[in-house]
Amino acid sequence: SWEQQRIFTDGMAHELRTPITLISGHAQSLLRHGAPSALSPTLHLIRSEAERMTSLVSDLLDLARQDSQRLQLQNQKVQADDALLELFERMQIKAPGRFLLAPGSEDAPDPPSGMGDPERIQQCLTALVDNALRYGPAEGAITLASSQSSNGGLILHVRDHGPGVQEEEEERIFERFVRGSAAAGGQTRGSGIGLAVVKLLMEAMGGSVRVCKAPGGGADFQLHLRPVTSSGRPPSA
Repeated sequence: SWEQQRIFTDGMAHELRTPITLISGHAQSLLRHGAPSALSPTLHLIRSEAERMTSLVSDLLDLARQDSQRLQLQNQKVQADDALLELFERMQIKAPGRFLLAPGSEDAPDPPSGMGDPERIQQCLTALVDNALRYGPAEGAITLASSQSSNGGLILHVRDHGPGVQEEEEERIFERFVRGSAAAGGQTRGSGIGLAVVKLLMEAMGGSVRVCKAPGGGADFQLHLRPVTSSGRPPSA
């Protein structure tokens, strides 16, 4: 039954998260308290891998929740400026100097906005940024931008200067356990579910995720959010 599946899935997630959190915590504690410098690279690697495993567990849990129709969202009005600034400030710590915030259009009277769950949108944006960091040039800039869609909704952009996505793969890379040719041909590891989780979250919010060619080369990953009516609610279907 769905209830048995829920109990099993949540229990497995908890069992996996607990040791991963302990491993990450001990690595950080050793780094803070002056571990020998020779151990520093190893401890940073342990912490990084623990964070990657935590993200993977969360992705698998989201997939299971969506499959059992238990994914819960808190949809509300989302301002482009707020969403991108929050992302920029978090990511600058992770990869200093790599991010650019594109200015908004001077012709628009108000910043573009859309409908979605702010926390889940940050999750989606973070996944797209991690993807850009993983497959783009080591020192290449990543541009965060927004635009208004033709139906009045919000589009959030994450643009890189990597190899881009081949046209025939633009839809397939959002399927579960599928990795593009840029990933398959290199040494970069990945689970093949990060972009699939972005797709399921965006569709659950009534939006979508797409990838196009970025101006000047690279990939332009886009989150398309539903428009917000004057009442602050999404338009009825």
